[in-house]
Amino acid sequence: MNTQLAIGGTLLFIGNARVVTNLILSGMFDRHPDLKMVSVESGCGWIPFILEALDYEMAENAPDELAQLRKPPSEYFRSNLYATFWFESSRNKLPDLIDAVGEDNILFETDFPHPTCLYPNPLASVEAKMSGLSPEVRGKILGENARKLYRL
Repeated sequence: MNTQLAIGGTLLFIGNARVVTNLILSGMFDRHPDLKMVSVESGCGWIPFILEALDYEMAENAPDELAQLRKPPSEYFRSNLYATFWFESSRNKLPDLIDAVGEDNILFETDFPHPTCLYPNPLASVEAKMSGLSPEVRGKILGENARKLYRL
């Protein structure tokens, strides 16, 4: 039973990658450039790879469809999408992830009350991971990006 929970939790990220890919290629963000969407409960470690693969695969396999988009697929993430950070460890090179995804596109989540949540000390659990980030970037991820996105 616990293994099934771990498998489901892991593959959830792949499902979010599929949704993000389909959203980007749908042309929706060309039609609605101010539309913002959030990929929640999925971390952000997978995003740089998916965006790089998406740019490559579209150029390689669908150049005509790529030409119909107003910009490269990877650029839609920075203009229209947000991701969440909660469990990724320092070995995932958080500063590199932030550089690839965009410091304005990452929101902090605790995932409470799910089994993988950061309860009871969410901020303490990410302190070491975020210690190499500037106070400005930490502030954006821990709340400023969400405040701006949700107009709070």
